[in-house]
Amino acid sequence: MYILAVVKFLAALTICEAMTMKQIKSTGKMMRKTCQPKNNVADDKIDDIGTGVFIEEREVMCYVACIMKMANAIKNNKLNYEAAIKQADLLLPDEIKEPTKEAITACRKVADSYKDICEASFHVTKCIYNHNPSIFFFP
Repeated sequence: MYILAVVKFLAALTICEAMTMKQIKSTGKMMRKTCQPKNNVADDKIDDIGTGVFIEEREVMCYVACIMKMANAIKNNKLNYEAAIKQADLLLPDEIKEPTKEAITACRKVADSYKDICEASFHVTKCIYNHNPSIFFFP
């Protein structure tokens, strides 16, 4: 049910315009409500991802992958650079659009070191945070 709501919300936004940070956070909450129980991960293990605390545990890694799938950054069980850049272009507010795309580009090759989508998603996300913590948001 949440997935359908998020998909409809994102589809409506792609037709309209970029999201505000308030809309991004609201969508993030919906994504979290879907991905957190799916991966059986406790709040205290994911609450601080947005501030750079990345707990290297399977549940956390797969939670990150779930969020990335819902954000359309994963296609055919692989991270998709072009899709991530397109989503950033379509959905992010102007003030963080370019720095976010720079961070995604800088971290593009990180996934190549991991065969597992959970590990790849986790380490790419961590790289993006480390590249530019000031523009980082993660639900």
